[in-house]
Formats: sequence, structure tokens, C-alpha cells
Amino acid sequence: MVDKDFAEINALQKVFPESAILLCWYHVLQAVNRRLSKSESGVHGLSNTQKRNEIISFFCKLKACTSEDDFKATSAEFCQTFKQYPLVCQYFQKHWEGIGHMWCDYGRRFSHARSETNNVIERFFHRLKYQFLSGYKNRRLDDLIEVLLGKAD
Repeated sequence: MVDKDFAEINALQKVFPESAILLCWYHVLQAVNRRLSKSESGVHGLSNTQKRNEIISFFCKLKACTSEDDFKATSAEFCQTFKQYPLVCQYFQKHWEGIGHMWCDYGRRFSHARSETNNVIERFFHRLKYQFLSGYKNRRLDDLIEVLLGKAD
């Protein structure tokens, strides 16, 4: 499970070609919320708060699709429902519709411990970086091992 980082996704697909890659649901919602809050979305600002909430609710409906056919029908319904907001429909079609299998339930039809986010592992790496590695990046492997062994004592 990853964020929507295509460099990371491409690397994983190259190394693990048989593995299904899922998008973190939290990060999907975060990306959509960020986009809808921008002026180029056509639904930014306080006056459109309710409309943004409706769009997010519809994304939840899309996520709940249990088959690709259901997803396709619900995607068409999304664009019909929000046709007065063409920028929203274009954003959905360009950034989310083609990768529904990565973020919707129909693409999660295998054992993934019902985990919908990667927040637990992100928190672990944050703790590792700041508690054990004192926030240092790009350290040599032997330095990292020494720090970790020293902190474990």
C-alpha cells in the first residue's frame, strides 16, 4: 500500500510484477480534498463547502464498489451528478477513474488485513527517523546500524 507516488508505484511494479498495489485511502481523500480546495477545481471557497462534501461522499460511494462494472456505472453517475462542475469531472477522469482498482474495494479482493491506510507504517518510519536516527537522512548503512544497535541497548 502506497501513496499516489508513481515513481514508487513503477519501482514496485518492476521489482514485484505479480503484486497488487493499493493506494492508501487516507491519502486518496487527502489528495481529493486538496484539489477541491484549489481555485482551479471550480468548487473552492466557503460557498462551496457543501458541494465539496458531496463530492467526497461520492468518492466514498466509488470506493465501496465491489466490482469493476459497478465502479464504471458509479463513475458515470459521478460525472452525471457533477456535470455542472466540469473541472471536477475532468480531475476524476484523469487522476482516479483509470486506477480504481488501486483504491476501490473491487481491487482489494485479496487478503490485506482489511487495512485501508498506510498510516501505521508511516508512523513507525517517522518514529524510527526522529527517535532513533535523530532526524538524519542519507546516512551510510553502517552508521544506521550503529545508531540502531546503540539505541537498542
